[in-house]
Amino acid sequence: MAGTVPTSASDHHDELVTSISNRLRQLSETSFNCRLLTVLDKLRKNHKEAFLPKQISIGPFYHHGKRWKAMEDHKWRYLQSFLARTQKKLQECVEVLKKLEKRTCLCYLEKIDLNNDEFITMVLVDGAFVIELFLLNHFPEKKAVNDVIFDKKKEWMIMDVRRDMSLMENQLQFFVLENLYNFAFGSQLTVLPSLLELAYDFFISRVNLKAEGARIFDTDVNHLLDALRSWYLPATQDAQGDGWKNVEAIPRPSHLRAAGVKFRISESNCLFDIKFSVGVLYIPCLELFPVTESFLRNITAFKQSYYKHDSYSIEYVAFLENLINTRADAKLLIKKCIIDVENWLGHDGTLAKDAEALANLFNSFGKENRFWTRNINFCSLRQDLKAYYRSHWH
Repeated sequence: MAGTVPTSASDHHDELVTSISNRLRQLSETSFNCRLLTVLDKLRKNHKEAFLPKQISIGPFYHHGKRWKAMEDHKWRYLQSFLARTQKKLQECVEVLKKLEKRTCLCYLEKIDLNNDEFITMVLVDGAFVIELFLLNHFPEKKAVNDVIFDKKKEWMIMDVRRDMSLMENQLQFFVLENLYNFAFGSQLTVLPSLLELAYDFFISRVNLKAEGARIFDTDVNHLLDALRSWYLPATQDAQGDGWKNVEAIPRPSHLRAAGVKFRISESNCLFDIKFSVGVLYIPCLELFPVTESFLRNITAFKQSYYKHDSYSIEYVAFLENLINTRADAKLLIKKCIIDVENWLGHDGTLAKDAEALANLFNSFGKENRFWTRNINFCSLRQDLKAYYRSHWH
């Protein structure tokens, strides 16, 4: 081409090597688990609302959504109170986040429709909101009288916010939150709880969350949903097999009962601690709330995208999907108090309505997922139940 300076082959080679090296360096700066992915289309298809925030958008995926603009001013009020509480200058907080900007941006595989200033503003407002929310929950005496999130006349609001904070696509990386929190309250960290402690305190009222102290505070997590995943895990992890196996179906509860199997509530605090011993199936009580379906769908989607080696949540959902095949199955587990539906549907439903809704919920998981497992204990549990059922002695 006329008017251009010829480029030698060696110069072009060097540029290509540099370009590839830069791309590889970017990949090495953040792990895959730290990336924030969107929900798989096959999981979103029939249950879109389960993955959408109701009140609060956190992070870039829903930042421009009109349906969440009503709470944007409230997030800015939280930023104002956060800055007043920390006594740090706004400029200093912005500088902290700017130092993390490149690392933060690398955690998003999707293209973010924000320029640099808009991105930093979003991270600051959302990050300060999360931290201030946790602090106000932990120190209720500091709440404003007219705070709509903690309004006792609108208890559904705080439930919606808790739900929104545990959505897969509604997250900020935890290292961003933690860096902002540690900078803002560095001189007070000896007397303040850690950010993970505040987060656990905020989420503890949700379904069946009773983790042990050591695991709460010594957890390396990528974001809040990842923290919830970790807190639900048993204290002692089960052994994992060498390869993945298709989850085997087990007989229905009515058939198991006919074979002599008794259903009992387990005293364990861990939902995944299901045991079968001497003809008795021990299952921890699952207390259902209006947010339970959304949480189960998000934690399942999260596991399938990030933690394929850790199949506890998927195994648990698959096990309940096997047990709750029909309304009769659901009725049995409700009557045995293994599943508590008292706070679930938001109305005084009859046993028949509750059982039908429960059966429909878990049947939908089975239709939309193909369950695989490496968990040796869950495999043994299924095999033991099937062997007991097939024995003529029983």
